[in-house]
Amino acid sequence: MADDNKRRTFEVDGKKYAVRVPQIDEIRGANEIRAKSFNDALGRGDLLRDQLEGELRKRKLWNDQRENEYQTLRQEVLDGEFTLQKGGIKLSQAKGVALNMSEKRTTMVDLLSSRTDLDSNTCEGKADAARFNYLFASCLVYDDTGESYFPNRLDDYLVNQDDPVAVAGATEFYYLVSGGDSIDDKLPETKFLKKFKFVDDQGRLIDKDGRLIAQDGKHIDEYGNYVKWNKDGTSTKIDNQGRTVSESGDFDVKHTAFLNDDGDPIDESTFDTSKEIDTSDVAEKEESKPKPKAKRARKKTASTKEAATTDEVAQDTET
Repeated sequence: MADDNKRRTFEVDGKKYAVRVPQIDEIRGANEIRAKSFNDALGRGDLLRDQLEGELRKRKLWNDQRENEYQTLRQEVLDGEFTLQKGGIKLSQAKGVALNMSEKRTTMVDLLSSRTDLDSNTCEGKADAARFNYLFASCLVYDDTGESYFPNRLDDYLVNQDDPVAVAGATEFYYLVSGGDSIDDKLPETKFLKKFKFVDDQGRLIDKDGRLIAQDGKHIDEYGNYVKWNKDGTSTKIDNQGRTVSESGDFDVKHTAFLNDDGDPIDESTFDTSKEIDTSDVAEKEESKPKPKAKRARKKTASTKEAATTDEVAQDTET
């Protein structure tokens, strides 16, 4: 949330935090960190951005086909921007153009994912990340006191990057130093969809009543499940064919017995193997049986002693 161009506040678990713009001495320190990181990476022989294209092709992560596909998508997106800016077509048709542009941008991002991942490992990519981390660790503060969230600044942040406050704060800091909100909000298709209320504040598709819908126009809940709205304002979960689904995920339908070849209902209980077998009667019968009388022990001779020893070994082996 932007307070002004010098500060952004946000909330995590009910507590408020803020990111502020860096001070001059902090910018100098960040630039020094960047220079050191770049020289260290270069000394280790890491890639430079100028070498990125060749390395991608060498690793078969990029080729002429991918390049042509990317450029085709880029041109189609530009054509869509022109159509939206020119106007003069049905609003429903313009909506389709905007949604198509959004899908194509997503495909473009997917195509560039390998390039982006490798770029972060170049000398410049590592240097830029080091500079950002240094500035962010210095500028994340408690909203009420203004005290630094990381007392030891960069050292603390590097071992706590998964901290929920750090994760949320890093996004806010990026928006602050880049001079705006989410890049997606600046896209022509996003502006169009929000202007004519085809999406909500979070960029999710909605109908004229503000209810969430999927790309196919069917209603969904916040988790993406298809739903049917009832007259009383409640909703019922359904599948893509409109069949009611229970909360457990099973179809909410009354079961009737299957039929045999003659068309008569089958007694399905006879096929139910889930019931536990009642062994209480068996146990009672076993207890009621007369127990065999104990045989009188006879005096062991050498041969009986040897047999007894053999039996013990067999019993040990079985055990």
